[in-house]
Amino acid sequence: MKIKFNWDIGIFLSFFIFIIFIIYISLFFPHEKSELVSDRYYEEEIKYQEIINEKKNGSTLPKKIKIFIFYSGIQIIFPSMKSNSNGFITLFRFSSKDLDIKRSFEILKDSNKTLFIPKKFLRKGYYKIIIRWKSDKKYFFEKDIYWK
Repeated sequence: MKIKFNWDIGIFLSFFIFIIFIIYISLFFPHEKSELVSDRYYEEEIKYQEIINEKKNGSTLPKKIKIFIFYSGIQIIFPSMKSNSNGFITLFRFSSKDLDIKRSFEILKDSNKTLFIPKKFLRKGYYKIIIRWKSDKKYFFEKDIYWK
């Protein structure tokens, strides 16, 4: 028996595939965890102009922040500054805020300007590194990384 492919069969197949796709989404995606990025969304949105200014300051630096991912951890090298720097670093994990890492730091102008995050604090997955620091101006840096 030979079946001819015509409009009726094409419409039926596309409708059938669409239904299978909807069933797949409804069965498997509710198990994915997702959390709000912030509970204070509107307050942070108003302060976003500060972050824009800090990003502009970061883009004017002669040397940029360098991030190296090693087996033993993540190394962050800051550019040379005229004065001491202090700030905080956040490794933001989209899947769970329990895996976020927040640390403050201070870098002296005569030091090697390196921060190191050991692997014992990290879990496999995607992170967004957010660094805000103040030296002579306020600076902002962010980058997405994957820790294996």
